[in-house]
Amino acid sequence: MHERILAIYDADLSVIGELAYAVGKLTGTGSCALCDITHGLNPFGKRAWRSYCKDRPDVEWLHRNEISDEMLAQLPTPLPCVIKQDAHGYLSTLLDTSALMDCEGQVDPFDQRLAQALRESQLTSDAALAS
Repeated sequence: MHERILAIYDADLSVIGELAYAVGKLTGTGSCALCDITHGLNPFGKRAWRSYCKDRPDVEWLHRNEISDEMLAQLPTPLPCVIKQDAHGYLSTLLDTSALMDCEGQVDPFDQRLAQALRESQLTSDAALAS
């Protein structure tokens, strides 16, 4: 297994999932900070996010119904989130819901926070190997 970066939506991949997100967003009864960053109300995704995906193919974008129940139970933080899965399958949080909300639906702050989290994660991994 190789290291993976997983961005996991608190939404299902389906027409009903897309509609539920849009209705929740419009009525204020539901939200997904990761959805706000990548799609807003555009079912095809924001132009800035689509461009970002071309530049960062290492990020895997998944909906909660695209991950196994086992992985869902092992997530170190509630959805939505961005996690790192190391070569041994260990999951660690890169960006939690609060960090995603702080991006205020924008791709650039998301990218900056993710880059910082990856740097910090690498420093932690390097320190663990050195001890």
